[in-house]
Amino acid sequence: MVDTTNPISTRDDFTIWQQNLRKSSGAWKHLIKNLDPETYDLACIQEPYLNPVNLANTSNLRAHWDVIYPTDHHSSPTRTQVIMLINKRLSKNNWHSKPIKSSNVMSIELTGEFGKVSIYNIYN
Repeated sequence: MVDTTNPISTRDDFTIWQQNLRKSSGAWKHLIKNLDPETYDLACIQEPYLNPVNLANTSNLRAHWDVIYPTDHHSSPTRTQVIMLINKRLSKNNWHSKPIKSSNVMSIELTGEFGKVSIYNIYN
């Protein structure tokens, strides 16, 4: 179902930011500063910077982005090599995380008038 009150639902494009951060806090800060929620719908991050409790968070991140971790992140968080940031303007009714038992691969499935599409984030 398309949310007509949501400007992202009426756009014809879908924009993805992809970056390997090499676990750098400086690269993480640059990403958060430049990842414009008006421009990007999804960020696929490899080698994310995770804080001491193995989470990707900053004060302004959760205002615009849902952080998605690999399926087994909470059982072995130090091995996480990929995360996805999904723009909160995308209705949670139109996407879901697909379970993959790996800290190097994750996927989401989007649904809409276009049908279904899977997007994979792979650290290789």
